[in-house]
Amino acid sequence: MAKVPALNRRGSRYFVRIVIPDDLQKVYGKTRVNPALGTGDYREATLLATIKRAEWGAEFEAKRSELAPSAIDAVTPELAALLAERVRAFVLADDDRVRSDLPLLAEMVHIRRELRRRDANPLLIPQWDLPEPRIDDLSGATAEERQELEGLNAYLDGKAAIAQAGGDLRTVLPLVKAEAAKLGVSFDAKTPGARGALLACLKAYRTAHKEVTLRDAGEVVDTPVVFARPEALKPVKPRTLRDVFDKWKTSGDSARSADSIGAYDRALKQFEGQHKGLPLEGVTREIGDAYRTWLRENCATPKTARDRLTAIKSLLKYAHETLEWVPKQPWRGLDIKAPTTNKRRPWTTEELKTLFAAPLHTAYALPEARYGGREAAYWIPLLGLFTGTRLGELCQLRTADVQKVEGIDVLVLTNEGEGQSIKSDAGHRSVPIHSELIRLGFLKYVEAIKKTRGDSLWPALPLRKGKPSDFFGRWFGDHCRALGLAPTFHYLRHTVRPLMRKAGHSEGTMDKVTGHKTVGSIGTVVYDHRTLSEVQEAVEAIQYPALKLAVVGPYGA
Repeated sequence: MAKVPALNRRGSRYFVRIVIPDDLQKVYGKTRVNPALGTGDYREATLLATIKRAEWGAEFEAKRSELAPSAIDAVTPELAALLAERVRAFVLADDDRVRSDLPLLAEMVHIRRELRRRDANPLLIPQWDLPEPRIDDLSGATAEERQELEGLNAYLDGKAAIAQAGGDLRTVLPLVKAEAAKLGVSFDAKTPGARGALLACLKAYRTAHKEVTLRDAGEVVDTPVVFARPEALKPVKPRTLRDVFDKWKTSGDSARSADSIGAYDRALKQFEGQHKGLPLEGVTREIGDAYRTWLRENCATPKTARDRLTAIKSLLKYAHETLEWVPKQPWRGLDIKAPTTNKRRPWTTEELKTLFAAPLHTAYALPEARYGGREAAYWIPLLGLFTGTRLGELCQLRTADVQKVEGIDVLVLTNEGEGQSIKSDAGHRSVPIHSELIRLGFLKYVEAIKKTRGDSLWPALPLRKGKPSDFFGRWFGDHCRALGLAPTFHYLRHTVRPLMRKAGHSEGTMDKVTGHKTVGSIGTVVYDHRTLSEVQEAVEAIQYPALKLAVVGPYGA
């Protein structure tokens, strides 16, 4: 049977007696309270008393949480939004309290009046006695009281504006911590997410003080009632480097490549194998130093060890600088020295002779391997030989990218076509087609493909999404190894540049051919423009006197 609340009656109204728990009696300064129920009907009073006791029971629990708040691992966006609402409501509610407290307003005016009198006459002894209580409390504040309140609010609004302009989070930190305590939680400025929450609360604090000044001008600004939302107070699972990785792989101005995501994922899985479930805050410098030693001992090469360490360092930097989830990048400066094992160099004349003496280029024996791309296997190495263009740029060429500009046949290298990409802004360029390529029949090939086989310049070449050179690069590597050759396709870029330089062409002109970013003074970079004719002269300087290329296949002159 439900316990009947203890009711007592005073005059025509009922009250309910509520005993304050022992552990809270010092907080309230009493052992019991007797709130009025506002009714003289016993049945209604019994019902209202039950509700009132439940309300006080909830307040007791909230007070216990406030007195012993639980520290949280992170401030979620939901909790940050709730705290910002509570800060605004607190400022407006405090203003309500001041405006409704007429004796307080009268006291403010009295004290200010006495201070002004003392300033005018330092020998005068101020009269600090409180003013006579006002009998009429329906007319509200007097003109003098309103003026005094308006001045106070303008001062507070100004301080809030200065704090907002300077991002002074210390202004709201005590208030935010107090509101958090009322919700039963606690955190400090170093807690992940705290800075974002304090910024939101500072904005709400500034907004509320501005609204208070609007009240002084007669505007209606209601004080909101903010309820605690359970979802905002749910415990937060500690963040890990995996959470950082999930954010990182979808961030940035452009999409991360599949290769980059895969490399970072492999590095992270290796780290997780050593430190499973480690919270982000637990990734200390000491752990970084120990992990660096582990990588040195367990990775196949120093370069692999360095790449894995660099990936984790990049995620920590992203967590610190972009997400602001950690106060610093703890592994900054940790590194693994890895000697360069594959220094790029030009192809030698003998290596070039071996490459182009194969049946592919002497008898137009196109490969059957799918990754070779049939005609692509014949033309792409020749294009690299006479332009130094990157392999990825050549693999993604369309027939529309072969154009005549200013009377010169060129390759237009761009990222405007579907699936096309360029390494950098400098990669957008027009490269004149070498006369040797024209002699071998390249332009005839382009016209034939354009008429019969569609948009791609290499219809039989499969392109990997995000890295169009990947499949052809594998085939070319196998082709070279079968011929006993060690150089890679990229070595061709190192082959053409010295030839142009020996012919007397400037760095800027060579950059226009190869798609490198021009470095130097502002004048060199901005004002030193090169005509297409000058670039064509540089391309024609790419000569191989010892290399005799035969005209073969259906497109030869």
